[in-house]
Amino acid sequence: MSHMKCPHCGPVNWSGDQVCERCGAACDVNDANAGVLESAQPDFPFLTFARDAPRRSKTWKLVLVVIFAVVLCGVAWALYTWRSDLRRRSNLAMRKDLASLSFDERTRDTLLSYLAQPGFAGERLAEQVLGPARLELLQVSDREIYFAVPQPDQTGQTFEAIIARFIVDPKRIVLAEDDGAGVLRLGKYSLRRSMNKHYFFKTAIDNVKFDPQSVLEFHFLSAVYKLDMRELNDFVQNKSIFGGRMRARSGQSREGLPVIFANHGAFVARPEETSLHRFVGELTRDIPVDGEGGRELRVQRVPDFVSREITYDLREASYNFEMLKRPNEVLMTGVSDCSNKAILLGSLLEQLGEDYLFVYTPDHITVAVRQGSFPARNGLSLEWEGQTWLIAEGTVPGFRIGVDRVREEERLKQFQHVQRPRDRDVIFNLATGRQLLFQ
Repeated sequence: MSHMKCPHCGPVNWSGDQVCERCGAACDVNDANAGVLESAQPDFPFLTFARDAPRRSKTWKLVLVVIFAVVLCGVAWALYTWRSDLRRRSNLAMRKDLASLSFDERTRDTLLSYLAQPGFAGERLAEQVLGPARLELLQVSDREIYFAVPQPDQTGQTFEAIIARFIVDPKRIVLAEDDGAGVLRLGKYSLRRSMNKHYFFKTAIDNVKFDPQSVLEFHFLSAVYKLDMRELNDFVQNKSIFGGRMRARSGQSREGLPVIFANHGAFVARPEETSLHRFVGELTRDIPVDGEGGRELRVQRVPDFVSREITYDLREASYNFEMLKRPNEVLMTGVSDCSNKAILLGSLLEQLGEDYLFVYTPDHITVAVRQGSFPARNGLSLEWEGQTWLIAEGTVPGFRIGVDRVREEERLKQFQHVQRPRDRDVIFNLATGRQLLFQ
């Protein structure tokens, strides 16, 4: 982003600023004296004295500097206090608004937010709550929402029957008009008509309602993940995950810049989360709790499921940002990269009451469990807290703990940091044993 230097007093302003923050003069982006800087760090303001001004004592200059500093600090403190008070009142108002919503309204808003972000919800959620219809746009500022509905011949259902499952009053919808060229136009938005998008309409958000008693189901070969609306609301409000600070500092780059990575443990589900607890119970239903080797069989069942039935998503892995999901979102979408596979794997181990570690390596994260009765033949292990921990890799289909080897093994074994997610905001550097700082 470019930044413009004020032609009158010198300091750098943001490129979109209309007036200089220091002197109040207009910032003319076409001014020949205005320079474009690469750095986003503005110069710190300083005092200058005119060369042709009468000579004054150093004491007088010092007094001016002190006066300027006091005024500057006072303004800064007033601004900080005002912003803090504004932020506090805003947060209180937001919490009050959320608290005032009924359960039906919270269910509606939660489902709409997921439907508007298919990368976190998947197609199966939309099929269960909207049927053949699809959400096209959620316009939060206008409190309006846009849907598309397929041609009746495609579904065997009428338009009225399809929208009846989520529209309160059909008279409050506004249908788009075909412009004669196959384009459905509705105000400033348009949609090309097709068999799957034969109707295009909008309505107010408060004219949408979903059954708060409904239960979502996501079927896998090994088990069915079931999630009711209360559990889904708790996930969205982060009540069901450990939470914590998101940006951990692992050191500095060669250029002296801080190296930051995401705190994956913040997204792991708490052990009392009921939907995942039921799911793990179904995954391990055939393993006797007190049988010989039962602990190892139950633990192994978790990476078996994650590695085989959660599809590795190359798109998520190739993003230039970290797209972290809650564990329910990994199950709802059925796809994940190594980060979200680790989050799901850890969340399922929490429901088993199993101790485990997140192990961060260059460009990868994996999970390690206590050795117990597992063999340790593949060399994928680490020592921590006086115990041996074995890698339980969730991205290699059918990976057997302590037995199977992996490609690029030496790279995987470059263990850098360890974390026990239930210890909130605690990540250790393996080489030094010290805790990382958070930004």
